[in-house]
Amino acid sequence: MVNDLSKNNISSGYAIFLPAISNFYVRKISQHYADKTDMFPPERIPKGFEHGLDGLNILDKDKGYVYYSHGLYSAGHANLDLEGSKIDDGMVVNRNRENTVLVGDSGGYQIGSGAWKLDWSNFETGADWQKTRCGIMTWLEEYCDYSMTLDIPMWGYLPQYRDRTGLKTPDECLEKTIFNHKFFIDNRIPGKTKFLNTLHGANWETSEKWYEAVKQFNDPKVYGNRAFEGYAMAGDHAGDAELLLRRLIRMRDDGLLAGDDVWIHVLGISVLPWGCYLTAIQRQLREHVNPNITISFDAASPYITASKGLAYDYPDLSANAWSYKTKKLNWRQDISNDNQPWMYEGAIGSRLNMRDINYMQPGMLNRNKKEAKSSWDSLSYILIQAHNTEYHIRGMQDALRRFDHEYEMLRDKIDIHNMSLGKTSVLSDVVPDTVLYFAKFVEELFVSDNPMDMLSDFKAFLRKCEGSRVQNISTTPDFMEFEEANVKTEEFVDAVKGKKKEYSTPDTVSDLFA
Repeated sequence: MVNDLSKNNISSGYAIFLPAISNFYVRKISQHYADKTDMFPPERIPKGFEHGLDGLNILDKDKGYVYYSHGLYSAGHANLDLEGSKIDDGMVVNRNRENTVLVGDSGGYQIGSGAWKLDWSNFETGADWQKTRCGIMTWLEEYCDYSMTLDIPMWGYLPQYRDRTGLKTPDECLEKTIFNHKFFIDNRIPGKTKFLNTLHGANWETSEKWYEAVKQFNDPKVYGNRAFEGYAMAGDHAGDAELLLRRLIRMRDDGLLAGDDVWIHVLGISVLPWGCYLTAIQRQLREHVNPNITISFDAASPYITASKGLAYDYPDLSANAWSYKTKKLNWRQDISNDNQPWMYEGAIGSRLNMRDINYMQPGMLNRNKKEAKSSWDSLSYILIQAHNTEYHIRGMQDALRRFDHEYEMLRDKIDIHNMSLGKTSVLSDVVPDTVLYFAKFVEELFVSDNPMDMLSDFKAFLRKCEGSRVQNISTTPDFMEFEEANVKTEEFVDAVKGKKKEYSTPDTVSDLFA
């Protein structure tokens, strides 16, 4: 029986968490079943996997040990050759589109950071740029339901990237983003995918400047059926509750949240309270603005933690501190009982034994034909990634269920004008006070005659709701090593794209557009 972890997203009106699926995870499993790699011989597949590695495809409703209907994947990691992508990225591009939704990232990080070697001196007409723009747009249209536009992130001019890109000011990032937007508008095939206009901003001033420059691209009165259909909230919109709410109020007042399917994606944040914040916002937008609005949010955390040798445990859902919990896993080659069950339950964990994780035994050679020093190989990491993804989704939905229950019981008792916020929650013994107060706050905000003033009045409270801004962190970071310490396999080198935390902004960020 398939464990469907997505069934409550629609029925309960939750904002939708999207696992930002690791390209290493996707590529190795996809290539295995296309017979393009001998990385996982039959004897390496866990005996408890009745569907083999096909069961690790979270988007496969028929064979997946865990099924989840929504995910995010980056064109920046994909094979942009459409036929080649069916092999290298088959897990996501060959999905059943009737029961899955894929949000595509455009690869703006790889471009903005200079990871892709492009001729920045010939941005508009250079052959490499033309090929890249067209390749990304075509891949997104072919394989994704919703797709982010090809932005040049606002931080692309910063010193750590400037030598690669030649960008000197944030205005140049905005100008080049507008050029890419016009290319997408002019060359897209309307209806193939729904494009999300990426909005940057580190504070209200910079957010306003970016928004005012690009909002026209979502206006059907200007671009007809070629107009973009939704939005991607980047920069400090992800994590700064006040900034996000101000932006949504402005978009509402500008009439840019109308339409029969408006998708708003919040980039790179998935801490447990924010799942509830975004759910509360979505519900108020649907009630008071447009019933056809969907909010999604993503994180690569399940994959990053596995790369560090960490496995998800049950989350801490006590009222005072909601958080995911992980455990550092030890490894051992000379396991005394190969059939000893792995330490975690779940759709993935219950199918594994200790030897499935600690596969490499004394004297075995790794893929570099050297004696393995670790008991873990590449599949060990993939199995832990699968487990972590399951636990991350379950943890988020457990938090959302608790939030719904407690808010229903306590709504009439919550007074945002007389808050008592301390280290110990007083409203509920299972949900943090900030979560319950925030839900009540947005209820009042979206019916307020003066919402911007209300946001200013509650600035101190909203700062307590700020979340970590984990933007576009690599799903295969440079410290992830396979099979042997200090040895990076060929597969690893191919997989790593060199992504880092995207929004490590300087103290002078408020003056970016001065």
